[in-house]
Amino acid sequence: MTDQHTIRRILVALDASPASLEGLKTAAELAERLNAELTGLFVEDIELLRAVELPFVTEIGYLSMIGRRLEPSRLEQQLRGQAEQIRRALAAAADRRGLSWDFRTIRGPVARELISAGTEADLIIMGRSGRSFRGSRRVGSSVRAVIAQRRGLTMILHRCCEPDQPVVVYDGTDTARKALKVSLHFMVDREGPVSVFLLADSKAEAQAFREAVTEQLEPHGLTARFRPLISSNPMVVAHFVGMESTGPLLLPAEKWSGREEELLELVKEVTNPVLVVK
Repeated sequence: MTDQHTIRRILVALDASPASLEGLKTAAELAERLNAELTGLFVEDIELLRAVELPFVTEIGYLSMIGRRLEPSRLEQQLRGQAEQIRRALAAAADRRGLSWDFRTIRGPVARELISAGTEADLIIMGRSGRSFRGSRRVGSSVRAVIAQRRGLTMILHRCCEPDQPVVVYDGTDTARKALKVSLHFMVDREGPVSVFLLADSKAEAQAFREAVTEQLEPHGLTARFRPLISSNPMVVAHFVGMESTGPLLLPAEKWSGREEELLELVKEVTNPVLVVK
């Protein structure tokens, strides 16, 4: 990436689930708004392919509920069919909006391949729970690995979202200043104030943060709507963010360095898209 604050290439992790295809809609709309290139990535999970080679692995029919041996060749055929279905969906979404796009299929461990492919992207978009994230409150293992290991911008979707104003958690760190700058790319109302949640330990620190945010936004002709956050507790943050907006929550990860489980708990609790900024 030539500029850590510019979003020119978006990578979206895709599978054949309805939730993933909804995530594609969000990614395409965002790429259109940012005039960014869109890349779809389908990872053939090597662990799944290895698992079907075990003699006791069976496939249960959705309607018949009858188990049968799942042959590796049948699984590979299913994966090729899913990849083609996803490629067509990506092509339709991108062509409808006049986007530059490409699609890649890679075989390997899902998290590792996402992180590797993400080195060429300014932003990764992925579902919170992978193939089962519709209605699920868990955070998938691939999301956990990407959040822990990737540097840059990673957006985690709970569901397909309607465009709305972003919310920035500001704690005075370098990644908070970066999150505030990145939030300008996500402004739906370019004239409206930026919603900023101040995560401070004292009134004096909160006032210093207010002044720093105002100074950073002033050259862009923008103002901020400040909200105090009295705690970094995931339930507290999720509650107030949900009351403020349905847009993305920009979360500076520096505050949670060494506290990954608390960061993941926050990703789980917030129903808004969460943009982890590193």
